[in-house]
Amino acid sequence: MVNYSNRNNTIGVKIRKIREIKNFSQEYVANKLSVSQSTYSNIENDKTPVTAKSLEQIALALEVTPAIIKGFDDQMVFESCSQPISFHSIHLPASEKEALYIELIQQLKERIRSLEAIIALKEDNLPD
Repeated sequence: MVNYSNRNNTIGVKIRKIREIKNFSQEYVANKLSVSQSTYSNIENDKTPVTAKSLEQIALALEVTPAIIKGFDDQMVFESCSQPISFHSIHLPASEKEALYIELIQQLKERIRSLEAIIALKEDNLPD
């Protein structure tokens, strides 16, 4: 088992907060992991140890990287609401910070494509 706890912000708490930010239910993530909702709840409540392998699976289900989960800091999320996002406050090796930036850029590009598709659909439905 790998211990990812940081300043009383355990891996289970980080997983839960990311799930909530993504607006995923426990049942949804549990289904993606092929486990019961109660088993998944035990992960978020730190009753079930999170191995490196299970962290990879959870990250995939949450559509993030393991590095994002390990480096998650809810204070950074709240601060980013009023200023541009910065990973400088995350205490990770430079290579993992780079992975976070790459993942964030990819997610933003995907969001842009999604919004462009929505705009195109709306434009197609405008009366002539």
